[in-house]
Amino acid sequence: MGFDVGGGAVSPREGAELATGWFRRESVPWDDVLALVGGRVELTSGRSLALPPPLRPEAARALAAPSPSGAVATDVSAWLTYIAGAWSPVRASRALLALATAAAASDLHLEAGESAYAIRLRQTGELAEVATVDRATGARLIAALKHLAGCMPYRCDLVQEGTIAREGVAADVRASFMPTALGERAALRLFGKLLSLDDLGLGAGAKSSLETALQAPSGLVLVAGPSGGGKTTTLYAALAWLAARRGGAHLSLEDPVEQRLRLAGIAVDQVELRPERGLTAEVALVGALRQDIDVLAVGEIRTAAEAALALQAAHTGRLVLAGLHAGSAPEALQRMADLGADPRVLAATWRAVLFQRLITVSCRECAGLSCPCGGVGRRRVPEAVVLTPAGAP
Repeated sequence: MGFDVGGGAVSPREGAELATGWFRRESVPWDDVLALVGGRVELTSGRSLALPPPLRPEAARALAAPSPSGAVATDVSAWLTYIAGAWSPVRASRALLALATAAAASDLHLEAGESAYAIRLRQTGELAEVATVDRATGARLIAALKHLAGCMPYRCDLVQEGTIAREGVAADVRASFMPTALGERAALRLFGKLLSLDDLGLGAGAKSSLETALQAPSGLVLVAGPSGGGKTTTLYAALAWLAARRGGAHLSLEDPVEQRLRLAGIAVDQVELRPERGLTAEVALVGALRQDIDVLAVGEIRTAAEAALALQAAHTGRLVLAGLHAGSAPEALQRMADLGADPRVLAATWRAVLFQRLITVSCRECAGLSCPCGGVGRRRVPEAVVLTPAGAP
């Protein structure tokens, strides 16, 4: 959508017919327009083109995507009104991400149906439809999101992944695109703000036990739980706590990087793993052992080689924090053993296992009432247990 100037006149919604000379016309998408100044549009290329007066209101409208208020119904209505007229797919996509961020959604989905695309948000663990758009609009939005994520917008037959930076937010959006029988599907994971250990909502006992383990000069601290249980959030909080209290070099190995810690003032270097390019967790762990690291974090231990290297790092003078999928704290230690960890080395090295999962609770105003708010005030909090070598949670 934009200034379709090469193939004849088009509607204001689709663009405007512009002539850059007596005989030369060109097509300029709305996405390539930076600003409307007077009667001219400033382009990303640095050029400026005259815009016919009747179409200047449409150009102004295309450049003015709505800002979110945090009220989902109001924001979705404003966003749908925007894309119903002259609109920029890139600006609309950014506005949709801003809407989801303001709504504290963890995920945003665009799903192709037979006659329309469904837009759904996951809030407090539940995925709900908030809007539908026609198939052509859905395809344009997904193409724009792929462009923002550094993927190939013109390829609709591949599984693609990328990240999208958000203005004013240290956490990137992880974007995944997949072809389906009815069209492409987009799933975007929106990581929230960084939390401190105090903000996690851990019980007093669990928090105290974890902080005691983090004060150890070396050893292994495992953060275990199910997928989506908040392990990465806790690992980041622990890294922030450590960076503020002890010097040395801190390094985190992640797939992908979910929060850019340096941008948040946290002195931790982050490595984003790229298995397709040979930068696997195993390769990165070997490299980390040669980097004079004092605190090492591993987003998730998945293989026997990763478990062995993490344990080696912890056993040779480093404090290692690592995520692990497990159903309980004792199962996390058993999982390490199943991955081939030497039982004697593991027994001498581990300092604590924090097992956590997220549960949904009602807001305090509604708790125990016969007429609850229906979910408006729901929030997710961690249910956590810390196991220490002494055996006391």
